[in-house]
Amino acid sequence: MSFNLKLNKVAPKRIQISKAQSTMMAATVVATIITVFCLVSVKSLVAQARFQSHVISARRTASQQLQDNVTTAKTLDDQYNQVFEGGSTTNLIGGRNDTSPNAIPPDGDNGRLVLDALPTSYDFPALLTSLSKLLAQDGLGSPSIGGSDQSSTVNDQPVSNPQPANIDIAISGTGSASNIQSLIKDLERSIRPFNITKVSLNGSETNMTVNITATTYYQPGKTLNLNTKEVR
Repeated sequence: MSFNLKLNKVAPKRIQISKAQSTMMAATVVATIITVFCLVSVKSLVAQARFQSHVISARRTASQQLQDNVTTAKTLDDQYNQVFEGGSTTNLIGGRNDTSPNAIPPDGDNGRLVLDALPTSYDFPALLTSLSKLLAQDGLGSPSIGGSDQSSTVNDQPVSNPQPANIDIAISGTGSASNIQSLIKDLERSIRPFNITKVSLNGSETNMTVNITATTYYQPGKTLNLNTKEVR
């Protein structure tokens, strides 16, 4: 009878201990889950905060670059007006200072004359046409324009750092000394630069043959590289 009473007293205690252990285990599991969740959440928040910091920094850099570009553009515009515009009635090649887009050389504003000085394409046939018109305008007979057309091999596509390229030509014709003087003067005043390297004259003042060796130029266009950057 006494032994049974002791067993009956011990059993509830074991049940209570078992319940306490189960409760403690459950609490430990829950605490572990919460801790892991918090750690993962903190890691995610830190990574997100770091990314947002990179984004804000990149945005500030882009904004500063944009402001610098605006300032540079204004400075360039002011310098352009100081150098190429002005109150003079004549332009740099002696024509009328005319800003109209329909102005024909030697008339035209200085800015357009400078920009047109170096064509962005090779276009050898167009060069021959221009020179033929010039020879006819100055009254030279038996005009002849020689040169090697390299259109099939020349690459005049825009590049990041364009440089002037040479085109060698030979011009000949007959006329008076006055006609030849006019031709040389027009070549000197041409919007497109001509570097006369050799002049040969034969004949009399009223009937003279001229042979001119010269070099002109073109310059491929410049590419504007716009890049995108992924912020990570």
